[in-house]
Amino acid sequence: MHHRRTALFVSTLLLAGAAGCADDPIVTTGPATTTPSSTTPPTEPRSQIDAEAYFRDYAENAREMSATAAPSAVAVAGEADATSYPIPEPPMPAPTPGPLDDNTFVDAGESRWVTTDEDRESTFALDVDTGSYRVAEAFLAQGYLPERDSIRAEEWINAYRYGDTPSEGGLGATVETGVVGGQLMMRVGITTPELAAEDRPAANVTFVIDTSGSMDIRERLGLVKSSLALLVRELRDDDSVAIVIYGSEASPLLAPTPVAEWERIVAAIDELQPGGSTNMEAGLMLGYRQARDMFDPDAVNVVVLASDGVANVGTTDADVLTDQIAEAGRDGIHLVTVGYGMGNYNDHLMEQLANLGDGFYSYVDTFAEAERLFVHDLTPTLAVVAEQAKVQVVFDDSVVARYRLIGYANRALDDSQFRDDTVDAGELGAGHQVSAVYELDLVEGAAADAVAGELRLRWEAPGTGEVTETNTPIVLGGSDAEVAPGLRLAATVGHAAEVLRADTVVAERGITLAMLRADADALAAEGVPGASDLVALLAAALAAG
Repeated sequence: MHHRRTALFVSTLLLAGAAGCADDPIVTTGPATTTPSSTTPPTEPRSQIDAEAYFRDYAENAREMSATAAPSAVAVAGEADATSYPIPEPPMPAPTPGPLDDNTFVDAGESRWVTTDEDRESTFALDVDTGSYRVAEAFLAQGYLPERDSIRAEEWINAYRYGDTPSEGGLGATVETGVVGGQLMMRVGITTPELAAEDRPAANVTFVIDTSGSMDIRERLGLVKSSLALLVRELRDDDSVAIVIYGSEASPLLAPTPVAEWERIVAAIDELQPGGSTNMEAGLMLGYRQARDMFDPDAVNVVVLASDGVANVGTTDADVLTDQIAEAGRDGIHLVTVGYGMGNYNDHLMEQLANLGDGFYSYVDTFAEAERLFVHDLTPTLAVVAEQAKVQVVFDDSVVARYRLIGYANRALDDSQFRDDTVDAGELGAGHQVSAVYELDLVEGAAADAVAGELRLRWEAPGTGEVTETNTPIVLGGSDAEVAPGLRLAATVGHAAEVLRADTVVAERGITLAMLRADADALAAEGVPGASDLVALLAAALAAG
């Protein structure tokens, strides 16, 4: 593929249109290379697509375009009579926001102790988002501590795997208890069945891509293009891709196209160029219309929103936007939101859209992260295996005096909503793993190996709507039992999130990043999977703090 030449062509188009109004709608043009017909065989395997080139060469191609641009206005005027026709100085470009500038985060709230006398049932919707953790990694990579309000502890916990065995059908449950750092802890692990790529249904993927001017900041659009190219390499020939773009207005860029005709999709990726304001509402509405047009009840139907989360034209309120897409989620069209770029970034909108769009939210800031999401995480989980998935932990108040759920503050449900199947909850795909971590204080005199309550899971089967509820007893491990490494790792991750949030409970207990780093070092020395990643994150946090 000739990515450099295509990027040069696109940049020339940008320069030619620079004199227009910033709010002008995006006008797309034909690709730089000839688009093959649907009957033309590919000239090279999809695996040879150089996905990284879009991101790697984005800035360099823009500079090359500047150097080869058309003669300047001053030079053209000078050929006639520069003294008669003075040329005004070009306006100074708007300053590029730094990573800490103009971001929107909303505090999800602290995790507080609840006495079982007050409420012995803990109920919440399952959540597989990891965006908050990836945002923290992006901040730390640039030497900054993550903003407090950006941290949602459950998304940090769910960024790691804890060795749970995939279920054989529906949702599987694991309960681990033990004393970690002097505190009795419990991890609830929920798994789904794994599904081989060849066994999943065909996928209809509609990309809704933010091509507004802010996506030109620090190669964001280049990383979006790389992400799309990675997914094209991973999808099957019988999957289909459509692309909708939006800036000041929304427009279709690529009609539904089988991945077997991958060169047409790559040619559309080559056309993506930034400019204009940000009408996210128009983009999402057009994307959902496209997804409905290509809807197949026997296929996986998903909309993928790629954006920095900024919405400054049309409806910009998260509640209004999510109200409009919630119905599509109920009809079987799921939304995955992928955030790009820090600085002028709206984390809150991206997270809320995914929650009510029956999908999940992630964040991508490097090509390695794009590979992780679009190669390893996204395609295996496209097939939804559990809808409206909810958890209810019921504690025995003769054993447990009080409990504290770490995170899930904005996924909490009223206890009465657990068996109300009209309540919107979480969706899990094949191969998903979810964990929730609790702190427990026992009633004085309670046995260390007592049955402390039960774990209830409730979900609907996709397509049929059949509801399943399972119950798993919560048996305490006993005072001499070895603590599972998964529980130790999950507790350390959850506490790290709370320490960086400066939450009250961990602050009063005197937990520090240095203490958690020592715990993570011990886990890494034992070879616990994922512990070395936590060591690196905590080392970066200590250096930034």
